[in-house]
Amino acid sequence: MLESVQRYVRALAALLHSIEIELNYAAQANAYITRPESQGFVCHYDDHDALILQIRGSKIWHIYDGADVAPHRMTRRDPVDSSALPPPTDVRLETGDLLYIPRGRVHAAEATSEVSVHLTLGLQAPTLLMLVTRALNALSYSDDRVHAQLPAGYLNDPATRSGLGALVHGVADALEEPATIAAGLDSLDDDLVRRGLSPTVGQTFSEAVGIDNLSRVMKYQPLYSRVTEKPDGVTLHFAQLTVKAAPDHNDALQFVSKSTAPFRVCDLPGLSAAQQTELARSLIVSGFLVRLPD
Repeated sequence: MLESVQRYVRALAALLHSIEIELNYAAQANAYITRPESQGFVCHYDDHDALILQIRGSKIWHIYDGADVAPHRMTRRDPVDSSALPPPTDVRLETGDLLYIPRGRVHAAEATSEVSVHLTLGLQAPTLLMLVTRALNALSYSDDRVHAQLPAGYLNDPATRSGLGALVHGVADALEEPATIAAGLDSLDDDLVRRGLSPTVGQTFSEAVGIDNLSRVMKYQPLYSRVTEKPDGVTLHFAQLTVKAAPDHNDALQFVSKSTAPFRVCDLPGLSAAQQTELARSLIVSGFLVRLPD
């Protein structure tokens, strides 16, 4: 097995990020090479959805419908009882075939008469537990109730233990507030932003030379981004980079962040001609925008 091969193959990294943008799920690619007529892992399940792409040879997958493992059992990493499994549905993948396996679905696979190579694209969907955890963490920066100390002897005194629910109740109510949920979502949003990729900074300087208001540009694809606002300015976040600007650039940065089609520099809203050109030049140099032929 070759783990996280998207770190070494940029085309594969671009494919994964396209999936991440579409689904809002983190994705990872592992490569598996199996000798002829041999089996890889025994019957097992994964705690995430997976896309299986056969890229060389063929492989027979044994899918055990009706034996799905519940999420709480996945958390405990309960093993598969092979003796209790129903007869499998066999699926043969040839080169170019794609198979979807949902989380918890028990499966196994074996190669045929030739070497098999396949990619597994793991899709890590955030859970409600993750959202609540992020929201609670965000709440800890503004609400002292999260930091309330437990009473002395709370483990030994039944009355004290039973009263802990009152401490939790107020925090639980705060978790239902839209602003708290939004803060949790922002945290997940930041994760997806940081997984993005863009051209190497410095290789894009030549594209910025001679830029003007009629120049055609396009957001680098695939690239997930977001815009945050503060009283003193606005920031565009993408990949591991940020571009900061004055508050009057908010509409323009929101426009480029959401854009998916080519546009001209003069289309940037809310800015003067000079500001449009300067912003476009900055975004080209940073790798967020790509200059297109006029």
